[in-house]
Amino acid sequence: MKKIRILPGLVFGAVAAVSVAFLGLAGAPSGPPSPLRLSGGRSGPPSPQAGDQHPSALFLEYCAKCHGQDGTANTPKGKQLMARDFTDAEWQSSKKDAQLIKTVTEGGEDMPAFGKKLTKEQIESLVKDDVRGFAKKK
Repeated sequence: MKKIRILPGLVFGAVAAVSVAFLGLAGAPSGPPSPLRLSGGRSGPPSPQAGDQHPSALFLEYCAKCHGQDGTANTPKGKQLMARDFTDAEWQSSKKDAQLIKTVTEGGEDMPAFGKKLTKEQIESLVKDDVRGFAKKK
């Protein structure tokens, strides 16, 4: 009789342990962190973590759709819009940071403006760390 009472308890315990394990994994965030989580909101400056990887989470969220994760603009949207290839050394040397910051802020040609979506610090980080970071890769 004792064996019959212990068995359901063991089965229940095993099922509960497996359920907790799966629920714990399901609750974990997936994918790159949102730039809003990195920066503490739209008004806060980017955290030190934001500059630790290239491309940054900010670039991946706002720029990679057109410019690609590798900066070559070899994406369907990038090809359609003829987005700029950030690995082009000639183009990189022809532009000053201030020009690029203005373009990201105000937009240009087929490039949308990000001045109302991103802070000045976030835009400067995108230009100086991400866009300029692709120049060194080629």
